[in-house]
Amino acid sequence: MPWPVYLACKHLFPTGRGLTLRALGRVLRFAALVSTVLFAGLLGFLWWRGVLARLHDDTPSLLALAGQLGFVWLLLALAVFFIAFLFHCTPFFNAMSILGIMLGVTVLITVQSVMNGFANEYVRVFIETQGHLSIFAREPIKNPQEVANLVKQVPGVTLAEPVALGYMMLLCDNLPAFPQVRSFDMNNPDTVRDPLVATISQGSFDDLDDHSVLLGSSLADQLDAHVGSTVDVYSLYMLQAISRDDVPRPKELTVAGIFDTGFAMYDQNTIGITLRTMQELYGLGDEVGAVEVRLDHDDLDHLYQAQTAIQQALESLNQRRVATDGPDSELKVYTWQERNRDQLQILFVEKSVMFYIMIVIVIVAAFCILCSLATSVVRKTREIGVLGVLGARPDQIAAVFCLQGLLIGAVGTLLGVGLSLLLLHFRQSIVNAFVDQRLLVEFYKFYSFPVQYRLMDFAKIIGFTFIITTLAGLLPAWWAARLKPADCLRYE
Repeated sequence: MPWPVYLACKHLFPTGRGLTLRALGRVLRFAALVSTVLFAGLLGFLWWRGVLARLHDDTPSLLALAGQLGFVWLLLALAVFFIAFLFHCTPFFNAMSILGIMLGVTVLITVQSVMNGFANEYVRVFIETQGHLSIFAREPIKNPQEVANLVKQVPGVTLAEPVALGYMMLLCDNLPAFPQVRSFDMNNPDTVRDPLVATISQGSFDDLDDHSVLLGSSLADQLDAHVGSTVDVYSLYMLQAISRDDVPRPKELTVAGIFDTGFAMYDQNTIGITLRTMQELYGLGDEVGAVEVRLDHDDLDHLYQAQTAIQQALESLNQRRVATDGPDSELKVYTWQERNRDQLQILFVEKSVMFYIMIVIVIVAAFCILCSLATSVVRKTREIGVLGVLGARPDQIAAVFCLQGLLIGAVGTLLGVGLSLLLLHFRQSIVNAFVDQRLLVEFYKFYSFPVQYRLMDFAKIIGFTFIITTLAGLLPAWWAARLKPADCLRYE
């Protein structure tokens, strides 16, 4: 091992410090005492907030609740033991620098992974509910089956489904709601392969007909509806009839099923009916609002290739339609990204802003490293002089302090990655303990806290941390390299 690396490790973790059995025993007793006090304080806080009572209601038995609380105490004891052991093995400022880097990396990875999880869930819901591609015109599409048959010939297309979209007023026992409506063509045998069909948790898709409706799970809870309930539906076409002094009667539908996509916003604002019922309620005749297209996989390159291929396949049909019905009948193909550009842009901005805000924690920890190494230069002035007299070059002396910054960053980063993975693994239990599930659904629109790990985010965070911590050691290293051996040996 080169001697600059050896000295850097020796200064960071002095040989033998804290590794005796007596020292480990003291640290263990200290960790047990402190963790017990902290655990008692945590129990008091949870009891004060009413969380303990809620956990007791959600836990099958008192023994299971005790096991969960015991596991929490064990994790707390291990955390206190690790921190106490770290302060026992390395000087105070070095330990603080390591903890700062660890917390910064933990927060960065946790926030980025959770934001990735939210973005991934949004993308999943967009594709499940809207399809990979959608074909629209400025006016309702005539002869939609002709368009669907033409699209099915494009390689990679697994489903082309004519749909009618809109909004309606829905009444259930005088409780109103204004959901969006999605139609299903029951005469199309491919409709059963629609991903939304697989999310039906109560009832059956086979029971859906012109006199029934599918409700989202959150909407069903809001209206206190269940399979077999009756709802009255009013469309915008009916409201237009009122302006003509007509008295339209609502269409009475029976709840045939309840679907649960895992996205509360969609489940609370969506119903499903047959395409024929939708055309009747909106006065569309045989026309539809769009043709949804689903592909064999979600790859973005495949998505853009399919968009181009479908647009080319519709070119001759568009020429005939424009010549016959005018430019408003021209069919255009849109990807799910184009239809949801605003939501995706918001998610991207939120993730970027959170990253740059949280990176400040790592920068603050880097200043701690700088101060720690500068203090080390002052304390080791005579040793630096001795190294110079023995023939050490200035760059070798500088390398000792640069390597200390790099080692602090490496240890802190490694611990931060481990802690973040631990927190993300138990994220749902942590959220359920401190946040009511109803609030999670109400504000974040998800029933569970999503997370997604991306290797690029890990690489970016780890790389940035290494660069910051290495730069933090440059100024003390430059200072140490400029010291003259004669002046160092006279230093008191």
